[in-house]
Amino acid sequence: MINLVWLKRDLRVFDHRPLYEACNNGRPTLILYVIEPEYWQLLDTSERQFQFVKESLLSLAEQLQLLGGTLTVRQGDIIEILEKIHQHIAIATLYCHQETGNTWTFERDLRVIAWCKERHVSYEEYRQQAVFRGKVNRDEWQQRAENWLQSNRLPTPSKINPLLQQHSGIALLNDYPGNDSDSAPKPQLGGLKAAQQTLNSFFNHRIDNYLFGISSPVKAVTSSSRLSPYLAYGVLSLRDVLQQTLALNFDSKRNKSGFLSRLYWHSHFVQKLESEPLYAERAVHASLIDMRASEFSHQRYELWAHGNTGVPFIDACMRMLITTGWINFRMRAMLMAFSSYHLWLDWQRPAARLATLFVDYEPGIHYPQVQMQSGTTGINPFRIYNPITQGQKYDPEGQFIRRYIPELDHVPTHYLHTPWLYTGLKEDQYQRPAKLPDDAAKIAREKISTFYKQHLDKDETGRVRHTHASRRRSSRGRKKQASSNKNQLKLF
Repeated sequence: MINLVWLKRDLRVFDHRPLYEACNNGRPTLILYVIEPEYWQLLDTSERQFQFVKESLLSLAEQLQLLGGTLTVRQGDIIEILEKIHQHIAIATLYCHQETGNTWTFERDLRVIAWCKERHVSYEEYRQQAVFRGKVNRDEWQQRAENWLQSNRLPTPSKINPLLQQHSGIALLNDYPGNDSDSAPKPQLGGLKAAQQTLNSFFNHRIDNYLFGISSPVKAVTSSSRLSPYLAYGVLSLRDVLQQTLALNFDSKRNKSGFLSRLYWHSHFVQKLESEPLYAERAVHASLIDMRASEFSHQRYELWAHGNTGVPFIDACMRMLITTGWINFRMRAMLMAFSSYHLWLDWQRPAARLATLFVDYEPGIHYPQVQMQSGTTGINPFRIYNPITQGQKYDPEGQFIRRYIPELDHVPTHYLHTPWLYTGLKEDQYQRPAKLPDDAAKIAREKISTFYKQHLDKDETGRVRHTHASRRRSSRGRKKQASSNKNQLKLF
């Protein structure tokens, strides 16, 4: 009989409890990653994510080899693959990490649990974030989360007891099973080496400008931690990064504190999706499900999705995301809010589009933030960004816009954020927005205010707040709390 370690979003060997427990057990251990075509054909997954996973798995295979183990890769349905392995050599225990993903992964995990029960295979699942299965008491969650995040990290196993004969199947990683061709021309690289280099450069010098540059799409490229994809796919342990941060002495306590708060917020948001899996599919506030559903414009969506809205700062941010697979958190929020308010698009399709573009797609952060920015939580203030003033603040000289929208290169800087006012720009060069941003924002405020007044159910608002709202309180009262909410836009 063997142990089987099922890898999902945990592509590492350090602080990896399933691997640690399986190796301590003494049985031969099969370390399995399954390429699931059905998953990679979902609307919120993409080739650029698969490429990052591939690079991380190739790196992991080298690490496992040094420990005497082998990475086994298979492609297909997880239940069929487990059944074949079990028929060939009996599985005693299946070890894995808890995953909080989209609805598909949630249902897939239930199928695996049911299969293990039917086949009398022991199923051992461990958390790798401060996220607790099912609904939790939010009054107690913060302390439970802190206790787990500061608990002991697990060492890399000294040795893996391998199977005598096994075919790695690692060449299967060369074939992407999805339907899209949405690769990023300039993405972050996957794997442990890239992760460690990114972490070291952040701790050694980049963190000095963390809070100063995190809101700007230009400055955040170097000022932000850039650790998000490595945390999303478990190349690095969240607990390890947090504890390393706590142990280091930085010149700026504010930058250290700011980064630590984002690491805690990471689990806070993932817990929302864990507690309410339908967060990824419908408005979390039941009263707001139909707020925009009847007015979806495919034309407006396509223009937004490809960075052609006619609003330069919005389009530059979208084109950067298309090119690199990453943009800073504030600009992610602005892109989503612009689609929801200025274009009045229901959130599901824009959410899926952004998810496919993010190399660092983390469902538990993505969907709660999407609903927060689209006004469908019922407990958060409307965030209607002014894309003109945002651009003037974070790209005053227009270098960012000129880089990603070369068709505006000849436009004087004075007109760059409002090119529709420049008579020297022809419409076939760069189109005018269907509605000017100020006009669209005014209409959106009126629509959402009217809908809230007519449909918002106070009992449902109480349910959402009780289930999902942070319980942190400040001694400085409401004014300080509002500042904390503002920081939610700047994670990573």
